[in-house]
Amino acid sequence: MTTQTPTLRSRRSLHVSGLAYAALVLVLFFGTIQVAQYAGLWSVSGKLTPDGAPIQLSGADPAEIKGWMTIQQVLDAYPVEQAALYERFGIPADVATSTPLKELEAVAEGFSVTELRTWVAEQGAP
Repeated sequence: MTTQTPTLRSRRSLHVSGLAYAALVLVLFFGTIQVAQYAGLWSVSGKLTPDGAPIQLSGADPAEIKGWMTIQQVLDAYPVEQAALYERFGIPADVATSTPLKELEAVAEGFSVTELRTWVAEQGAP
């Protein structure tokens, strides 16, 4: 009686290099994010509500003030005067009210959105 040794069948498998596999994973990951952003299902800017409507300042809470907002949006929502704001933070008079707050840090020494929030809260206090 002879014993047979089991034979292994050769299975065909797809060999993918590590570099190609890593590239595929990254493309799938970032591609999914891009598709979701283009479809309007993913927003990271903070400029839109979950419904897709632009965020409007309520004027009730200065913590709502964000760096991407303009000077005019702050003036419209809170009880502050443009002259007082410009004077308090040393903003040059030729800076337009359409300027985003984050750009003021480069032109007005000592300006920060955090300081603006504090100042606006003090202005609204009775």
